[in-house]
Amino acid sequence: MKKLIIFGDSILKGVTFSKENGRYRLCMPNYDELGKEGFEVKNYSKMGATIDYGERVLKEELVDSNGDDCVVLFEYGGNDCDYPWKAISENPDDSHTCRTAPGIFERTYRTCVEYARSVGAKVLISNLPPLDSEKYMAWISRGLNYDVILNWLGDKSMLYRWHENYNRLIERIAEKFSASLVDVRGAFLTAHNFKSLISEDGIHPTEDGHILINRTVTDAVLAAV
Repeated sequence: MKKLIIFGDSILKGVTFSKENGRYRLCMPNYDELGKEGFEVKNYSKMGATIDYGERVLKEELVDSNGDDCVVLFEYGGNDCDYPWKAISENPDDSHTCRTAPGIFERTYRTCVEYARSVGAKVLISNLPPLDSEKYMAWISRGLNYDVILNWLGDKSMLYRWHENYNRLIERIAEKFSASLVDVRGAFLTAHNFKSLISEDGIHPTEDGHILINRTVTDAVLAAV
């Protein structure tokens, strides 16, 4: 049996922000094409997940491929690079760290890849869809001091650059392990309708964005087996 097992955060969970309803909701990923190709798809992605959560759930759920044609897809980083914006707004002169420091992120991610391969799985790694700095800056500063956060950042583009730094780590890991890279980022960056692919919060895909992710993931999985 062919299996695709996904370990990720809200991006591969299928979370989008509904501007009309003012809340997050799921637009469930549709992997029907993979089903037609004989794949059983299990998705352990979770909103808010970081790489340390990913390592725990990976070792709980992936024990042995049992001879199956098993593909594991990893997608983490968006939550790992996030900062405590409320604390920054209230006390910008204090020392503030992101949820997972770059060195720990890279080391834990490598451990996950090594573990998946040790049980016989083929590993695919998704990079990160780009965020929209304008939208994201407005989102993280809701109810907080916009100017203080902006001053702490230096400029709004720092949000994109910091996120890009984690994306570079992810791509470096894929290269290090010769793992197939699912280039979600490239698909977004080359889209002429980019603004319509990112939700009001600046970081979660819209329904159209998720359709693009689904197509990119499906093509990458089929090419890898």
